[in-house]
Amino acid sequence: MNEVPNEHKEQQPDQQPAEQPEAPRESAGARMTISVVIVSAFLFLGKIAGYVKEGMLSDYWGLSGGLDVFKVVYNSIVFLIYSKVEKLLRPTYLPIFVEHRDADEEEAWSFFSSISNLTLLFMTAVTLLLVIFATDVMRLWPGMSAESQALGVDLLRIAGFATILLVMSVMLELTLHAYKRFTAPALAEAIMRVALPATIFGLVAYWGLQPTGTEQGLPNSGLRAAAIGVLIGAALRLLVQVLALRQKLRLYRPTLDLKNPDVRRMLALVPPVVVGLVFSAARTFFDSRFATDIDPGLYTALDFARKIADAPILILPLAVSLVVYPFVSEWASRKDRTMFTKSLVAMSRVMAFLFVPMALGLVVLSVPAIRLLCLGDGAFRPEDTYVVQRALIPYAAGIPFFALEGSINKWFFALGDTATPNYVGAAAAVLHIALAWFGTHRLGRNVGVIALALSLSKSLKVVVLYGMLRRRLEPISGRETGSFLVRLLIATGFMGLVVRLVYAGLEAMVLSGGRVQSAIALAICGAAGVVAYLIAAALLRVEEVEMVVGYVREKLAKKFGGS
Repeated sequence: MNEVPNEHKEQQPDQQPAEQPEAPRESAGARMTISVVIVSAFLFLGKIAGYVKEGMLSDYWGLSGGLDVFKVVYNSIVFLIYSKVEKLLRPTYLPIFVEHRDADEEEAWSFFSSISNLTLLFMTAVTLLLVIFATDVMRLWPGMSAESQALGVDLLRIAGFATILLVMSVMLELTLHAYKRFTAPALAEAIMRVALPATIFGLVAYWGLQPTGTEQGLPNSGLRAAAIGVLIGAALRLLVQVLALRQKLRLYRPTLDLKNPDVRRMLALVPPVVVGLVFSAARTFFDSRFATDIDPGLYTALDFARKIADAPILILPLAVSLVVYPFVSEWASRKDRTMFTKSLVAMSRVMAFLFVPMALGLVVLSVPAIRLLCLGDGAFRPEDTYVVQRALIPYAAGIPFFALEGSINKWFFALGDTATPNYVGAAAAVLHIALAWFGTHRLGRNVGVIALALSLSKSLKVVVLYGMLRRRLEPISGRETGSFLVRLLIATGFMGLVVRLVYAGLEAMVLSGGRVQSAIALAICGAAGVVAYLIAAALLRVEEVEMVVGYVREKLAKKFGGS
């Protein structure tokens, strides 16, 4: 049950079709490297577009009730449905399609046809219900004013149709992945991300839709542009993948064979995943519900904070998961507990080595990070920085556990166990909701408690999963683990002190300036922090530093030494 927003999903490089002769290993590695660069470029483009969108929204509408409405419609309805259905289809549909693709492609596409048609019927019904009963749907957020709920109805009736387009694009994306074609889905995702800010800018700046309306300052007209952008982006995401798969789509048939044994086998895999997804969706819903119950603008602040906290973990944890998963699966199938255990320890140490200092750095540099994303010449006020900061600091504290969550799930999946991570995740979601409710209704109306509830529940989930997995591993040295953690924390503390001292000299510039000054401060403080951390870690003989130095030396020796 990984939460990480849909902007950060696993991508892999394109490979040669199976029917072509195998190329020499070195040239194949070069092509894979080029493909990784291309895919990474598309993902980076989509990420930049996402931050441009957030900056544009903050410039136009700031921490307003109107922007709360758009984020509820986009995050808690449209994107929530799309991302949860994707997480349902990926582990249940893809393996079965791949299994038949190699043996009998016609049978694979018969399976695709039945599942895609079933998905289309289901999503059509869901979309029509959202649009027809939009007024009732928006009443699930009673903390909104009547004007805000009316705006939400308008936005949902525009953006709601994106759900069916997005989910059907997932079916094509997974099928492209089954053919080891990953560039087109990455391109489609990037185009969707670019379409939203482009539509907002085009409609607001050139077509006369104003960012502020007349009904108590609610940004009715401008936010319709954002809803239209969601719809256009979803359509483009689907179109790009239709074009990429067009030669294979001739095998599609408008049939719905529920007696197909593969369809039944897939449906039998669904219940544990559904349990996890339902509780995950409930957590997202209640976050938006609690935030909108407190004050207008606080859900927007919560969302801004989550996007900033997610930024450090959007690429590397996915890359680790991508590279390690096939090896872990192989070791699990061979019952090689030694390598199975060593790989888990190595992954965990690398994640801790990277993301513990990142978490502390983001806590210390929370103000320039927020001002870089949000502060422009528009509606986001300098004092709004501290509203977002109250949510960002608790989110930042959970970054190491967010990074570990997606990877540790793969060790369970390699063992054929999809139930344990989902059921533990469901329990963690219940804990999150309880903590968030208690914090917002009994400990004060502070958006920070909602963020803290996520960090605490996710951290506990990861700890429990490690505990449950340990009995399937070889013994792990507690002394070595403890020694590593102590040295890591000392190096991180030294880094935090250096960053704080450097930032103290730049704080006045940040507070009196805008995005450019915040970017300069982040670059200077970040560079100082990296140097301080690596020096401290090297002096403390943290093995990960020695591994990196040894790797660089080896590559340089091969390149310049001729060996």
